[in-house]
Amino acid sequence: MQLAQRVAVGAVVVPALFAAVALAAQPGEASGHLVLAVRSSEIVLAGTAGSQRQEVVDAVRALTAAHRITDVMTPGAPGLPVAPSEAASLLGAVLDRGVTDFTGVVRRGHLTASARVADPERAGALSDALRAAAPDLRVDEDFTTTG
Repeated sequence: MQLAQRVAVGAVVVPALFAAVALAAQPGEASGHLVLAVRSSEIVLAGTAGSQRQEVVDAVRALTAAHRITDVMTPGAPGLPVAPSEAASLLGAVLDRGVTDFTGVVRRGHLTASARVADPERAGALSDALRAAAPDLRVDEDFTTTG
């Protein structure tokens, strides 16, 4: 495995998988979860997808040709916590604002989002955009500004 591939696996895929496993392992979890991660030019999709797995991948692929899409979603119950179009809307809000370091976890009507953004104004714009993209979700955010 080349160094660039190792870095991608270590920096993107492994944390997304850990997040997915940790969420899935919680006792009493009645709904599925979805992890959306943007790392530079890659989008990682993880979680439980059920029968809508391909719909999510297609909806995200329709957003961008510039990003590689890595699908590590697990098929099966209980399925997605949001519609594929809503998942794509959330990622669209992130990509439209030029954010290249984002992780969002959706489960049980809740989005937990973390991102690195250039300044507080862009953090506010991303926050507003995420809430507009998924008005039925409660949004908790942890944004770090780099400027």
